Amino acid sequence: MDKVLIIDDNPGIISALELLLSLHRIETVSAVTPPAGLQLLREHPDISLVIQDMNFTADTTSGEEGRELFLPSVR
Repeated sequence: MDKVLIIDDNPGIISALELLLSLHRIETVSAVTPPAGLQLLREHPDISLVIQDMNFTADTTSGEEGRELFLPSVR
């Protein structure tokens, strides 16, 4: 079965998404920091979807942090 990786600095958001996905029998792995999320992505080749926060710094709303998280992977 494929897995979903959740990356969010808010544990409440992670818990809510894990609960929602578990109701549909979808396995999840989660991380509270971008580096930890990237490490999980390397460790779990069966991850088929990533749900991530777009802003990890307080008072940031541009979404650039989330966008930049995967830019190195694309290059």
